[in-house]
Amino acid sequence: MIVYRATGMLNVAQGEMATASAYVALVLSTPATPALAGTGLVAAIVPFSPWPLWASVIGAIVAGGLIGAATERFVIRRVSERSGFAVVSMTVGVLLVINGLTEYIWRPVTRGFKPLFPNTPESFVNVFGARLRFQAVGVMVTIVTVLVVLALVLKYTKLGLAFRAVSCNRASSLLVGIRSGQIMTVGWALAGAIGGLAACLVAPTVLLEPSMMVRVLIFSLVAATLGGLDSLGGALVGGLLIGISQTMIAGYIGFMGSELSLPGALLVMVIVLMFRPTGLFGTRRIERV
Repeated sequence: MIVYRATGMLNVAQGEMATASAYVALVLSTPATPALAGTGLVAAIVPFSPWPLWASVIGAIVAGGLIGAATERFVIRRVSERSGFAVVSMTVGVLLVINGLTEYIWRPVTRGFKPLFPNTPESFVNVFGARLRFQAVGVMVTIVTVLVVLALVLKYTKLGLAFRAVSCNRASSLLVGIRSGQIMTVGWALAGAIGGLAACLVAPTVLLEPSMMVRVLIFSLVAATLGGLDSLGGALVGGLLIGISQTMIAGYIGFMGSELSLPGALLVMVIVLMFRPTGLFGTRRIERV
């Protein structure tokens, strides 16, 4: 969604790029062991390894940014920008390549990932009789903070103005002196960096494995479609609606267990696309023919 907001392109490989970044954090924070590929190399060439978890997450953010920038510079830029379908198809190819590489390097094994916030049995606070765990609160606060900062950057900075100009009309932005190629690269790097952070936040809950973000990506796309692909606030609202509905449906409707949660989310996305393609808070566009 960040790539779409900044560049007008949809990146379906976002989840796999984030998963690879989470593996970088795991390798950086793990002592050298034959059970995890890459730890021996990191111990030999990276100073002060293994790194503490917070430093490893920063390493994952940097790795995600580099993966995103490299994907745009050497893959996406080779595709005609006039064909949105070609760009989406190329990102599907990137998804398959990254998934195959992560599975080849780190094997299809489920691994634990240390939480970034306290997660002991006593790590919770009572709010009106409900227990809110510090891990869940920390993840939510982090996500909201990132979204607010990103929204401010896109709305009030020259970089954000350049993002919006390139997204609306790349040819016109070139005429006024905006280096659209660099803006596209920065947009993909920013999306990759935030994706790396997101993967590190969810990995302790869903556990780390090569296809970890596939299911998360689907629900994220549904939430972004519901709220509006070009609306950061809409995406947050859509995510809350999807998350609450999935929890409530599974808890109160017996036959709608976890097995039907994914088809239900896809059905919501289809309905939204049929009756309101721009989402609840997305910008409506008028197409000239």
